[in-house]
Amino acid sequence: MPDYVETNEAALVIQLNDHAVGMTTHGATLGFSPAEITQAATDASQTSMVVNQQSIIQSKAQEWTEFKKIVLYSPLNTPLPATPTAYTVPPPLLGALAAIVARFRQRAERAKAHPNYTQAIGEDLRIVPPAPPPPGVIKPVLSGAAETDFRVRLTFTMSGHDQLEIYSKRGAGDWELITVDTSNPYVDGRGPLVTGQPEVREYRARYKDDDLPVGEWSDVISVTAQA
Repeated sequence: MPDYVETNEAALVIQLNDHAVGMTTHGATLGFSPAEITQAATDASQTSMVVNQQSIIQSKAQEWTEFKKIVLYSPLNTPLPATPTAYTVPPPLLGALAAIVARFRQRAERAKAHPNYTQAIGEDLRIVPPAPPPPGVIKPVLSGAAETDFRVRLTFTMSGHDQLEIYSKRGAGDWELITVDTSNPYVDGRGPLVTGQPEVREYRARYKDDDLPVGEWSDVISVTAQA
């Protein structure tokens, strides 16, 4: 049986957030204390923070690498660019603990052993493996993580297909094609609709073979792009 815990960390962020919402709805029914229900929400928020901070730090490291290349190896008379801005990593959230995935599995085991547990509750808690798609259905899995300067890193697998077309929607706009990609990942580097203002971007994708769309759209994901 496939594992229910997401191995892609961007997808894990979404899973633990869904789990926290499910704990708010069903936690008391399954015998969890208010403190344990709160911890599930804290775990979800802390996971989102550490995963997104890693993306930001990697982005900052790349900025410094490009700065270093210009300083050391550019041709004569190349203007010196501005030094990349420093970045301070925020402290852990109040009540944050290590071993988030292990604690998630522990809650899942307790929930499944409770007499009030049902398959529907398990689905709300995101502690059951997703149902496989019907035979012949082709559907990409798309994940996203915010980086600095309003960039969003989208990750996916090609699964043997030629291309992946990715559409995005933000504000009151309609779906628009932002790329037809052939390799993972893709970084959405668009500036915000309102200068300096964070914005929620929705994404969906589908495969293309021989320049023709095949299969179903991915599930829609949302990422908040920020400075």
